[in-house]
Amino acid sequence: MGEAGGGGEPLLELECITKVYPGGVVANDCVSLTVYRGEVLGLLGENGAGKTTLVSIVAGLIEPDGGVMRLRGRPYRPRGVRDALRSGVALVPQNPMLVEAFTVAENVMLAARLAGRRMGLREAREAVARVSREYGLRVDPDARVWGLSMGERQQAEIAKALAVGAELLLLDEPTTHLSPVEAEALLRLTRRLAEEGRSVVLITHRLREVLGAADRIAVMRRGRLVGVVAVGEAEPRKLLELMFGRERLSQATEAPRRRAPRGTGEPVLVVEDLWVRGPHGEHAVRGLSLRVHRGEVLGVAGVAGNGQREFFEALVGLRRPERGRVVVNGVEARAPSGALLGRAGAAVIPEERLGWALAPGKSLVFNLALGLYRSPRGPYRGFLVDWAEARRKTIQVIEEMKVKTPGPDAPAEALSGGNMQRFIVGREMLKNPALVLAMNPASGLDVAAAAQVHRLLLDAADHGAGVLLISEDLDELLELSDRIVVMSRGRIVHEEERPFNPEAIAEAMVAKE
Repeated sequence: MGEAGGGGEPLLELECITKVYPGGVVANDCVSLTVYRGEVLGLLGENGAGKTTLVSIVAGLIEPDGGVMRLRGRPYRPRGVRDALRSGVALVPQNPMLVEAFTVAENVMLAARLAGRRMGLREAREAVARVSREYGLRVDPDARVWGLSMGERQQAEIAKALAVGAELLLLDEPTTHLSPVEAEALLRLTRRLAEEGRSVVLITHRLREVLGAADRIAVMRRGRLVGVVAVGEAEPRKLLELMFGRERLSQATEAPRRRAPRGTGEPVLVVEDLWVRGPHGEHAVRGLSLRVHRGEVLGVAGVAGNGQREFFEALVGLRRPERGRVVVNGVEARAPSGALLGRAGAAVIPEERLGWALAPGKSLVFNLALGLYRSPRGPYRGFLVDWAEARRKTIQVIEEMKVKTPGPDAPAEALSGGNMQRFIVGREMLKNPALVLAMNPASGLDVAAAAQVHRLLLDAADHGAGVLLISEDLDELLELSDRIVVMSRGRIVHEEERPFNPEAIAEAMVAKE
């Protein structure tokens, strides 16, 4: 299928961009694409299709092996992020790459200097405040990045790109960590930027988002550009066929079975009167109590920033509760730890992949052994790692989860975000867990990968595990959960059992105390 016309002046032209990773994985196979001035170009494709590699090449993060790029009609070959920023090209990555010890304003000042602009801290603070005010972003210029939620970091990345005056914004899964309300606001923002004459490349797995925001939709599959469709001619079925191929479509879009309400077994997680302070010293979790029973999925709903992140961090040992009681599979601990969770047979699926769930710079074999430390099912002989067994289990996860990777010895960061998540979920399920703690487990995943993760969570519950599912995707919670509780300002303000009343749940999520 040829490229649909954009109707404007070309801003960025790509001709036969090619990238082959070590091991022979072809990430980009002669991709030719044009981005026009004043348009939102949607970029669709399943995990590992090559979308992130393509925009990383444009942003100067990766060197292509072949092909030609032109920006404003002139040859363009950035030698790094500095070159791209100086050319007016800014990447907003799926996993924000801000300096955690800096404030938002200090990150903007650093980016401005990379872009060749002299900007002091005061000017950077004013720039963040201005773009936040003008574009409806919720960004505090004086907040330190380490204390921000993933959604807040995403907005800070966008504010940074706007503050340095980027003409071409590359948004890689920008709504992954945003609440539904924040996501809608961001999509409106992309339209406004296009109307102002900027160009936006919007990578997403959500058809509704590209259909609602994009002018054209480009689809990649297995490293190749397989079609570009004007949004007026795009239909969901047609886009899915381009993404997966007709022969795979029925399997890829198969939804997990709906669960009938289940009887509750004994509690596998008990939380009583939990109080947890947030990054700025405030109480983010205030007197929270809940129980997760064997064989059930308990969903936790809420708009981002209402204590869900701090609650999850307290459960997995990353944040110490101020007071309260936590019992994991019969073992009580004032402050849970990784060792306790491992011995208790708990699986942990965090929203942050690199750093939390995977060690960057380390092989998949190493990451599997590390993730199964303290688990009775880990590849260990006493205190020593059985590396042959670790490799066997790693290959098992790669094959069962269909992880696209150069091989078991590849470093974690060689995988796309979606393939990282496939690997993490597959590794955690090897534990045959009694409890699964999951936060936004399908964020940023394509239709096939999300359905696979959902089926694994339901299978775990069917085999007697209790599943605590914290998610900002209400549809996901409605599909998978037996019960749903709503968190607001650190407290549970609403609870329902299946069959659910989605309107009541949504109202509780946004209601004021």
